[in-house]
Amino acid sequence: MKAIKLLHWLGVMLLLGGIGGYLFTEVTLEISGMVLVSSMIGLGAVLMSPFPIVLFIQWARAQENK
Repeated sequence: MKAIKLLHWLGVMLLLGGIGGYLFTEVTLEISGMVLVSSMIGLGAVLMSPFPIVLFIQWARAQENK
């Protein structure tokens, strides 16, 4: 569970860094900047997505045991 939580927060940081790079810098005016920012946003979204699903599964199992 700790590894998934760590990956979640790493994903949040990548996502926020990508959004910040898109909004507040001019790095996206070049192709390499576009690739970097879109990769950061995409990888961040992929890394942070399993954590809420794991929380839901744990909650559902706890409801099943009651």
